[in-house]
Amino acid sequence: MKKRIIFICLITITLFLTGCSENRIENLSENIRKIELTGDLVTYEAYFHNIIEHEKKAGSGLTHLLEMDRKLFAEYTGTIKLGIDMSEVKIDVNGSEISVLIPKAKIIGEPNVDEDDFKAENFIESKESINKNPITGNDTSAAFNEAQKNMKDYASSDDSLLNIAQKRAKVLIEENIKQFSGLSDGKYTIVWEYE
Repeated sequence: MKKRIIFICLITITLFLTGCSENRIENLSENIRKIELTGDLVTYEAYFHNIIEHEKKAGSGLTHLLEMDRKLFAEYTGTIKLGIDMSEVKIDVNGSEISVLIPKAKIIGEPNVDEDDFKAENFIESKESINKNPITGNDTSAAFNEAQKNMKDYASSDDSLLNIAQKRAKVLIEENIKQFSGLSDGKYTIVWEYE
């Protein structure tokens, strides 16, 4: 009789532990689905220091006779934010394995060029001729816009910057998964893929 009771207890414990494992996996899957991945995730902010050369063409017509093309040089600094679109992150749960696909990093928002660098006293201008071709506020604005565009073009084509931003996203997403799944590292594995 004692053997029978011990045997029944062992079977009950085995069934209970097996059920816990299935519940753990179901809970993991449900909790991962609850993670709301929307919006942009900024993972890296790059600092830039550069020089812009902006050209102001001479006007045409008699009033602009003897005008020369002029150049405006400005040294500027700025920052640009990089990250990923969280809505493009793909998370799949298969048993205790979580597969995560991280999309390519991109520029988030507009570059932040320091406007003080584009004050008239900070410019280096080429010489004027007899008929003046003055640098105006429009030229300053055009140089500023050109600086922003140059920063954006450079950052969007710099694979090393984009890779850093993508890999930093992994760390943040992993923390998010750990926080919402409620499980310790030993009970599940994450397989990372990068677009």
